[in-house]
Amino acid sequence: MHPTLEFSHVTRRWRAGILGSEAESIAIDDCSFSVAPGEIVIVTGGGGAGKSTLLLLAAGQAQPSEGTVRWNGSPDPAEVRPQLIGARPWEYNFLTVRQALAFHADQLALADAALPAPARFVPLMAAVGLRGLSRVRLGQLGALDRLRVVVAQALLAEPRLICCEEPFAFCGPEERLAAARLMRIVAGKGIAVLIATRDAPTLAALGLGDRTLRLERGRLAQAAGATRSVLELAVPSPDDAMTRLSQRLPSLARRGRRLRVPLAGQSPESILALCRDVGVRVRASRVAEEPSPLPGTAAGP
Repeated sequence: MHPTLEFSHVTRRWRAGILGSEAESIAIDDCSFSVAPGEIVIVTGGGGAGKSTLLLLAAGQAQPSEGTVRWNGSPDPAEVRPQLIGARPWEYNFLTVRQALAFHADQLALADAALPAPARFVPLMAAVGLRGLSRVRLGQLGALDRLRVVVAQALLAEPRLICCEEPFAFCGPEERLAAARLMRIVAGKGIAVLIATRDAPTLAALGLGDRTLRLERGRLAQAAGATRSVLELAVPSPDDAMTRLSQRLPSLARRGRRLRVPLAGQSPESILALCRDVGVRVRASRVAEEPSPLPGTAAGP
């Protein structure tokens, strides 16, 4: 099976934007990585690190200056119908949710455009948490529901890749939990999700992301190119805790007197709740980053 998205030694240069100047700046510099179907990958870095350019390349809206980008093994992005989204829908605040979806469907020129609106939109709105809001105007929605609209618009294209730029930018703490669940629902459909953010620790605390790529001046900061978020647990009896938890958490690993659980599609809260359910007392816990194991290798002890 091909990766949904694959960068191979990709470099992207931009003109400086000064009239008459031929100077160029390098936004992405020799980047290689891949994203598998259903995988959520976080791209982080400071301002000017190259996150936005990377998303444009991944969505097929910019071409590499050097190297290759492939989608499901093809040089044509239409192979996976990638969608690039932000935190808000287009600022047509007078449209209702259903009208916003219908407008976006017209823009996509969907093959099923002749179907009645309820047949297209009602199940989709229910899937992303917009049930009962079809007649509410976009200007009346909170940050979380606006994000739900954006995701629903992207799903209309039946994509296999969604590229998100700071999708939780306007969400509060409780809304971020619901937004993270929404992204996991999307990934659960087999859709690869690429999220660019400056605030990777917050997403890690939500248990969101199977891997993290860090960009520094357009280059991947690590040779392996990836880290993963883990929940580190301090427990009174590590041996007993391993016995109780290993069948429920097959990725559980022990490091000294502490246990580590990769946060892949699950939140710290759900892991701590499981510990309570099986009778494991947790003295302390924290979210940490560690190198992601290479494909085909086991995690370290």
